[in-house]
Amino acid sequence: MPLRRPDVLDGAMRLLEEEGLAGLTMRRLASALDVRPSALYWHFADKRALLDAMAEELVSGVPEADPALPWDARASRLATGLRTALRSHRDGARLYAGTFVARPHTLRIGAALLTAFTDAGLPRARAMGTAFTLLYFVLGHTIEEQAHEELHATGEWDPDEAAAATAPYPGLAQALKEYENSTPDQRFTDGLHNFLDGVRYQLTEHRGG
Repeated sequence: MPLRRPDVLDGAMRLLEEEGLAGLTMRRLASALDVRPSALYWHFADKRALLDAMAEELVSGVPEADPALPWDARASRLATGLRTALRSHRDGARLYAGTFVARPHTLRIGAALLTAFTDAGLPRARAMGTAFTLLYFVLGHTIEEQAHEELHATGEWDPDEAAAATAPYPGLAQALKEYENSTPDQRFTDGLHNFLDGVRYQLTEHRGG
């Protein structure tokens, strides 16, 4: 059976899960699919095109935001859905952060965030900047989550070494110890709430001005 574009994309997603982003090469993908590397280029012009397609596939399951919900509930659901999608594959956030995709699902999420913030009352340009800032928060948080999980899984994280490094800063050491007692979900939720509180402040400032 001839190699199809969906076959290449499915194989790439499996290889990402097995080897991580660093191990995802066109040569390894061709080997996993039992084809010559040149066969991949019938469907994707280069690795960048493949990564863009993978990024779009990653976020394809992010649910729609119900337009009847308040703006902040919509923004929260979109951010949470995006984090869930990025976490669905190993190195998903790192992969997505390295792409600049203008495809249906990526554009749908961006448009929904823009609408949420303009419905809140922000001017369009400011709303667009706010949408990008929320995206950067989700990406940065999820990249850190997945990197930390990888370090733990490979045994590269040494809590004693980390504790020793912060010993000269007792306040920081205690705060980090308390912070580590929270879950990644709690940290994400706290950060998201802080972000939305900042948007609410912007709205108050804008209306007051």
